[in-house]
Amino acid sequence: MKCTEILMVLAQVSFLMNGYDSFYYRTPIRGTDKFIKPKSRNIGHPYPIPFEEYYGNKDLDFLAFADWGDQKPGSGQFQVAKALQARTNEKTLFIVNAGDNFYQKDEKLPYNDETDHDGVLSIDDPKWHTYWLNVYNGTLKEIFWYMVAGNHDWYTNVTAQVDYFWENDIRFFFPSLYYSRRVHFGRNNDILAVFIHIDTNPFYYKYNEYNSKNGMKRNLLALKLHDKEQIDNRLKWIEDQLIAAQDADWIFVVGHHPLVGACQTKQPSTYLMYKFPPLFEKYNVSAYIGGHVHDIEVSEANSTSSVTYFGVGGGGATGDDTCGDATWSAPFTFGFLHINIPHGDTLYFNYIEANETDKPSHIVHSGIVHSRKRHEK
Repeated sequence: MKCTEILMVLAQVSFLMNGYDSFYYRTPIRGTDKFIKPKSRNIGHPYPIPFEEYYGNKDLDFLAFADWGDQKPGSGQFQVAKALQARTNEKTLFIVNAGDNFYQKDEKLPYNDETDHDGVLSIDDPKWHTYWLNVYNGTLKEIFWYMVAGNHDWYTNVTAQVDYFWENDIRFFFPSLYYSRRVHFGRNNDILAVFIHIDTNPFYYKYNEYNSKNGMKRNLLALKLHDKEQIDNRLKWIEDQLIAAQDADWIFVVGHHPLVGACQTKQPSTYLMYKFPPLFEKYNVSAYIGGHVHDIEVSEANSTSSVTYFGVGGGGATGDDTCGDATWSAPFTFGFLHINIPHGDTLYFNYIEANETDKPSHIVHSGIVHSRKRHEK
């Protein structure tokens, strides 16, 4: 087999950006080796241009989950990791992660305790190994993880998670709190899926309701995401990405906080999260992928909403009840979402439960989503 053929077999993803050559991920590569790092040190500024990805004659096949980096008693990170590894194969292109990447074990300690804390303290924090690198094996070590931040990531040094991408390993793909991707696949790369990865924390938490010692408040202020003008700017950026994506067959928005069922209307979601569903409807978004509620559930598109809302918070954090009023839900359940788009018109999804440590994971709910262009016909 020729060297070029071997590269194609090994390729997980190729990027073309600003004249950069395409590259293939096999081992950790520092982000600054291949991507242009923004001059601004404020990770709250959206990454200035979309990332272009080309997969060629492949299905778009990926796994999605959130609320995973939890190792408290009763948590399920290790069994979910085992189930994820069993479900990945040569077709799996990447992971979509919806935040809460690192939890604290003992919640009686200060959130920023030096040895046991929410989030990470730096790019050299031992939790990179104990919660990520040493837990997810097999194909999970080779493919990209496309990240957003959850509230637990904000309580300490959320900037360190973005810096880890730039300084240590681009597989933890996190160039900014806000970024977009244009994913080309199909026989001639003629099918386009756009992913818009957003940070929902400024839309979910009211800055003026926290005391000065709160980590969320400190970071909202430091990243200048604490006032209405800045939040409106992020909302405009999201809308601009949706406008630019109108040529896409599929549009996915990924954020941490949930919009399944009653979570669209009950507190505290009604702070500013309520702004998202009308925007998603207006621009015919295919699906929103969120977590925060520690279960798996979905509100499927119907006669009153063209958007499917996936809840993928069963990645390992101790169990939780559901949003309520979903099409389907599994409260207090560990698990994740598998999405496959074999051609342009139809997305097939399966929810996989991973509650049992001594039994194989299994599918507990399945469904389909139709492409935007089919809706428009």
